[in-house]
Amino acid sequence: MKEPEPELPLGPHCTNPAPCRFLPHCTAHAPGPQWPVTILPDGGWKKWKRKGYDDLLALDEHEIKPREAMIVAATRSGRPFHDLEGAREAIGQWTYPRAWIDFEAASPALPRWIGTQPFQQVPFQFSLHLEQADGSISHHEYLCCDGSDPRKGCAQALVAAIPVDATLIAYNAGFERSVLRRLARDVPDHAAPLLSMAERTVDLQPVARSCWYHRAQRGSWSMKAVLPSVADLDYDRLEVKGGAMAQDRFLEAIDPSTTRERRQEIEAALRAYCRQDTWAMILLARRLTTAA
Repeated sequence: MKEPEPELPLGPHCTNPAPCRFLPHCTAHAPGPQWPVTILPDGGWKKWKRKGYDDLLALDEHEIKPREAMIVAATRSGRPFHDLEGAREAIGQWTYPRAWIDFEAASPALPRWIGTQPFQQVPFQFSLHLEQADGSISHHEYLCCDGSDPRKGCAQALVAAIPVDATLIAYNAGFERSVLRRLARDVPDHAAPLLSMAERTVDLQPVARSCWYHRAQRGSWSMKAVLPSVADLDYDRLEVKGGAMAQDRFLEAIDPSTTRERRQEIEAALRAYCRQDTWAMILLARRLTTAA
């Protein structure tokens, strides 16, 4: 680390939205258990802290809720929990072609484009892996970094790339649905197909939450927390490592003072990041539906 370590105590922020890569360093000499009860998601740890529990492994798997018991068992054994049949049943309902999709959006406080509002999510990029029933996969993408309003181009690219009978698949799909519905309002010429896409969008994250847990996730089911346990993909190797950073880089790219060379670097980094997001979903779905 180039800068001094921050003077901040350990807490839930260390694992949300994904486990911090410095967590082993910070916990190496810190008092307390390796697997604290704060790992339990959705605030489930609070009641155990009130009862005086600090160590997750001190909980009796037979006296706690099934979901908590699953986390304790996977943590204690080091073996992932995997509901193979449940995953196969859920994912098997998604018809082909399957459009694995991820959006990146900017939400500037000061509206930059006519017809937008403060903090409105304006999509400037998407990555799409289109999977056919025979297993073939093609990649499609859209990215607008020239400073113009990206919404119409995004809508046009979506309609051109996604078949009318495709199932759209996202991770934490509420965001993708909201982007599609807002695009339908903002680009009325393509409203019908965009609204249809929103209705055909399904969510991979609930399947992962129900059917997979590895103790390395430390209570999180964000893509960046789950992915290392199922595939050899590393966001740390990318220049852009998350959605907030993608927005920052986009705003840098459309700044008139940004050089052409730097803009091209940003575009390449954004494409690599967004493409990895959709490819990661495919790898996760494959692992969920494959026996060890």
